[in-house]
Amino acid sequence: MAKSLLTVILLCFFSTAFAAPAGTKAPAWTELTPQQKQILAPLEPEWNNMEPQRRKKWIGIAERYPKMTPEQQQRLQLRMREWAKLTPQERQQAREKFKNMKQLPPEKRQEIKKKWHQYQEERNRQTAPQAPADTPAPFAPQPAR
Repeated sequence: MAKSLLTVILLCFFSTAFAAPAGTKAPAWTELTPQQKQILAPLEPEWNNMEPQRRKKWIGIAERYPKMTPEQQQRLQLRMREWAKLTPQERQQAREKFKNMKQLPPEKRQEIKKKWHQYQEERNRQTAPQAPADTPAPFAPQPAR
């Protein structure tokens, strides 16, 4: 739960840090381009129920998507899928936490970022594929039978 909440907070950061310019139209799903639909696919089920402001933000992100590195694109797709799985209450909690984090002093935010990066590194180490302990090393002589 803590992992997904931190993920959602970062997704909220992406959706506010890269907001679409004011005054742009917030189209319905059927009005999106095929490329926008492909990029924003995880959000399709709820797209037409989103507030226009939120749709504009996501469209802005979709416009910048082709310029992102493959790693950034993959991370964004993952975050969108995780966001789409959240209940409306969980989303509201994530938005409130993000709003509260933005109000923290810079040093406190930096501390939270540092802890988040440490958590990610630990998680990556734990999920990295490891060779089973009883598997002999390549080219190791096999015992005689």
